[in-house]
Amino acid sequence: MSDILIVDDERDIRELISEILIDEGYTTRLAGTADDAMREVTSQSPGLLILDIWLKDSDMDGIDILKKVKSDYPEVPVVIISGHGNIEIAVAAIKQGAYDFIEKPFNIDQLLVVIRRAMETSRLRRENITLRKKDAPVSDLIGSSAGFRALVSQLDKVAKSNSRIMLRGGSGVGKETAARYIHAQSDRAAGPFVVVGCATIEPDRMEEVLFGRESGDQNWAQGLLEQAHGGV
Repeated sequence: MSDILIVDDERDIRELISEILIDEGYTTRLAGTADDAMREVTSQSPGLLILDIWLKDSDMDGIDILKKVKSDYPEVPVVIISGHGNIEIAVAAIKQGAYDFIEKPFNIDQLLVVIRRAMETSRLRRENITLRKKDAPVSDLIGSSAGFRALVSQLDKVAKSNSRIMLRGGSGVGKETAARYIHAQSDRAAGPFVVVGCATIEPDRMEEVLFGRESGDQNWAQGLLEQAHGGV
């Protein structure tokens, strides 16, 4: 899905970004106010939202829109742009779920790299949602014994937390099934579920596989940790 919604109160900026992205093969929609932005998102959720943090003549600023979008459409990555950027604003945006933060005036190559990565994240999340709908029974747990009920109770409890979770057990006991159940019951259910077979990864490639590769605008690869962003 190559549809990108650009929200900026400066017409020249949003049209400039749109022209750049159209040249790269993307489809764009434009909005100059918070109301227009939410109307566009509600009519059809975009593959990516590029959002200015300061919007004149609007009841909501970029952070407010970010919160609303991530609450209602968690699979949509949001890239924040701002001409008044600082560390505090960037940290606040990332904490609220923004994929990245770019300060104006932005470098076009940098913008395109971030957008490519964000669109890849969007694609993976949507594929994950589709696959999960097709494969829903995988996250179901079936059993009635006292021990089983105690296990499910524990899984339900940790699923509602935002803590790191380690599942331990021998081969074949159902660790991945339990992990899928936790994912399905958690607030991250709309995000991706990424399975890693560590035994199949060569030791000298472990860092690249987990964290990705970045060596130029075109020669990059998304790591598994970034693919799992917002999910498990």
